[in-house]
Amino acid sequence: MATYLEPQARLAIYAEGEFGKKHAKTAEGVIRYGQNPVAAVIDSEKSGTTVRQAVGLNCDAPIVASVSDALKYSPTALLLGTAWTGGQLPAHWRKDIIHALESGMDVVNGLHDFLENDEEIASIAKRHGRRLFDVRKPPMPLPVGAGLAKDLKQHVVLTVGTDCSVGKMTASLELAVEARRRGKCGKFVATGQTGIMICGEGIAIDRVIGDFMAGATQQMVIDAAKDHDYIFVEGQGSLSHPGFSGVSLALIHGAAPRSMILVSKATKTNICDLPLPLPSLTASIKANEHMASLLRPSKVVGIAMNTWGMSKEDGDRAIAQAREETGLPCQDPVRDGVKELFDAVIANQENTK
Repeated sequence: MATYLEPQARLAIYAEGEFGKKHAKTAEGVIRYGQNPVAAVIDSEKSGTTVRQAVGLNCDAPIVASVSDALKYSPTALLLGTAWTGGQLPAHWRKDIIHALESGMDVVNGLHDFLENDEEIASIAKRHGRRLFDVRKPPMPLPVGAGLAKDLKQHVVLTVGTDCSVGKMTASLELAVEARRRGKCGKFVATGQTGIMICGEGIAIDRVIGDFMAGATQQMVIDAAKDHDYIFVEGQGSLSHPGFSGVSLALIHGAAPRSMILVSKATKTNICDLPLPLPSLTASIKANEHMASLLRPSKVVGIAMNTWGMSKEDGDRAIAQAREETGLPCQDPVRDGVKELFDAVIANQENTK
């Protein structure tokens, strides 16, 4: 059985009631960077428009009100494009997932609740000869981390965050694109469900048993280094987030990066929705560099600032403030690209040879 969809599979992206909102970052990430063509997006609140009209992405796929309405655009897979903290399957999704299976679609699921473990859904999929891709399900067996990635000659770059959901995956993907633009051999390493849906491979670290999170990261980095010179590891969570700090630390010690890019969102003041203030950029840099140094020296070489929702003037002001506070290059990867950030990676590579 294939480990993921074929690149030609046509997606109906399921984002009911959420497209363009914070819980639909999977949908937007797959549309922006994914390899599969998008047949339609399902969201009854925005039906009758297109992706470009609704959220400004470079995609003219229609937004429709239901799975039934999506069928006229010939999708071959339903991709669940929204997720909440905890990653549970909402009960009201079941009828739409079953309808998709009965209509001849495979289903791509990034939730913590695995569809293949759902007796009813798995039975329907088998009866109709359809596939269920639970992309968060980790491969087995996995090693315990042993710090092996620190001995690689290839340059490993990890994105780290002041919080979760600030744009670490986007920064990593844009850096990989910039590497290819410059004729360099770069590899994006997916560590979350959206990244896996985009590139068709990876391990969702937040679903790996704690003892093996760093080992899973280490394994992916070492595998990527076999035929790539630059490895861009997608960050997860934040050292400052009380719920997700463990995943962040596992990535730091599993990837053993030589360079890190700190990612932040300019409009954030608190850690997620918690009554905890967002740490300063300077404090975050110190924390990440210190934790990395327990295995090997690593340097935060630049800031990726997410200015989504801000005017250009306010966004430019936030970037200027970050430059002044840290003395580091700062760019919004979506608005500005990552040329300065990649230059900083190259400079650090030269300094650490």
